[in-house]
Amino acid sequence: MVRNFVADRPIEPPGRFVCCLVGLVEVAAMLTIIVGSMADSQADRSKSRINNAAADLSVAGPADSTGSGAIEDSDDAITTLTDLEKSMLGTWEDDYKGHRTLTLNADGTGRMVVELDGFAAALFAKTLTFQEQWTVADGKVTMKATGGEPKGKVSLVLSLHGDSSTQRIVEVTADRMILVEEPSETRFEWRRLSAAEAPQR
Repeated sequence: MVRNFVADRPIEPPGRFVCCLVGLVEVAAMLTIIVGSMADSQADRSKSRINNAAADLSVAGPADSTGSGAIEDSDDAITTLTDLEKSMLGTWEDDYKGHRTLTLNADGTGRMVVELDGFAAALFAKTLTFQEQWTVADGKVTMKATGGEPKGKVSLVLSLHGDSSTQRIVEVTADRMILVEEPSETRFEWRRLSAAEAPQR
């Protein structure tokens, strides 16, 4: 995670407002590291579920929910999903620029928890929790942040950095999920958490 890359600054008097604006520009650049999965602002995507996936995409079938960290969603929600979407359900973690935990539910909702430290934690919060909407189409997953906690800090991140990200689904197995963000080509390697390891909702 990012540590102490901006020195502590004294509070500027009102006459130095321009200097504060320069500081905000630096903070905006820092957010690229804090929230890797939201690297480029995207146009708003439709919130309706799209239930087609690339037919030639090589992925494992639905993960076994027993001890795999899968979320206990309603049967009705699960039956509407494609095999690819079912294989993505559950809780995942990665170490991209720190530690992140991603939970994907069958009803199209999700949650990402980003753990911060150093200056970033002092500026925002030790932990940022983003509420997500996710859809799959043409072998890609689009994740759109709809809010989170602490509300003010999350709103600042989203206003500066965008709220949507589209990623190619390279592989999903019982143990891992590999996504590549467009257009940055940043690769994310998620590890599935067991039910015991997954954080409580």
